Amino acid sequence: MSAAGVGLLVSVRSLEEARAALEGGCTVLDVKEPERGPLGMADPEVIREVIREVSEWGSGRGVATSMAMGEVVDWSDSRVAGWESLSVDFAKLGLSGLARDDGPRDGPPDWPGDWQSLRERLGGPSEWIAVAYADAERCGAPELELVVAAAIETGCAGVLIDTWDKTAGGLRDHVSPDRLESVRESTRAAGLLLALAGKVSLEDLPDVTRVQPDLVAVRSAACRDGRRELEIEAARVRELADRLGCASVPVGAWRHAG
Repeated sequence: MSAAGVGLLVSVRSLEEARAALEGGCTVLDVKEPERGPLGMADPEVIREVIREVSEWGSGRGVATSMAMGEVVDWSDSRVAGWESLSVDFAKLGLSGLARDDGPRDGPPDWPGDWQSLRERLGGPSEWIAVAYADAERCGAPELELVVAAAIETGCAGVLIDTWDKTAGGLRDHVSPDRLESVRESTRAAGLLLALAGKVSLEDLPDVTRVQPDLVAVRSAACRDGRRELEIEAARVRELADRLGCASVPVGAWRHAG
């Protein structure tokens, strides 16, 4: 864990929400569209607006930028060909559906190869964060430990553990403390940061931070009434940041936070 303590990643869907998250003291400003799934990608113009806002307001305070880019299976060849790279510090691609062995290929799915190939073709982000779904069986994603191993093997900056189905409980409902501790040991040994998400609430923070992650990632906990479809509120972000003891640090410090 970084000397700055546990950082706070807040996922926003608009420029207005980005300003509230920055005012509240987030460490990483993440852009996504929650109506499009757990890693739903926002419209490119929204992402550009947020990047500009951070460069004007937050860069001197060490605020990093991140974006969700949907699932690997969402990216067709034609969509990749038409993609214009966006400059963010971190980017994430979901792995849902990649562990299912229902295609014409002989042998098990080569999801690490498909995932790394897409990352190389997309370009743009400075670093990639591997996303492991705690409820992997619900969406046909690779198991947590396999994602961690692939993240280490393919040079990712870190691992985010999240939930795919936001109606089926939070992180603690799907992953035991012992399992999280084991993942923390693996990421720390490899120099990767670890971020924990999955409907993490204020009440969950003591248990979640006991694992000593580098980041806690939230949306619903930072939204009005705790509802992820409503707007981010600066006061809620501030309370989360205060509970975590956040302190903004240069982006480079998070690269080897593990």
